[in-house]
Amino acid sequence: MKISYIITGLILLLLLCFYAHDSSPYPDLAEILAQPENYAGKRVAIFIEARIMELTTDGFILTQRGQRLRVHTAIKNAPVDEFVAVTGIFQPPNHLHAGMVHLAPARRWKIAVSVIPVLLLAFLLPMALRFDRQTRNFTLRKK
Repeated sequence: MKISYIITGLILLLLLCFYAHDSSPYPDLAEILAQPENYAGKRVAIFIEARIMELTTDGFILTQRGQRLRVHTAIKNAPVDEFVAVTGIFQPPNHLHAGMVHLAPARRWKIAVSVIPVLLLAFLLPMALRFDRQTRNFTLRKK
């Protein structure tokens, strides 16, 4: 198998990841708050980059990319600035009655660990491959 096929596959996988991130079927908090009448009384899920901003007497304030949402839940003493996934019934203008709250305390470590293989590929592939402009293929470097 040619190295150029491998690199093309890696590039396609990266493009697929960007596409999946941008075309998520779930509405994010900005979409919900922009058109609250469309989501009134409906079950919504907020989980991508959602964090607990501050605690309140009946739950917490959730933020996602600068948008804020008041979440009503029985969970007390949740850690502030922690990643969270919340599913519940949305009530306009910006209240969510949570049915399920999942704290993700190890999410930062998962993100950090997932970056390591990418950095290794970015560092090791140029050391092992050479691009031949005439044939437009990657070839293994000779030692």
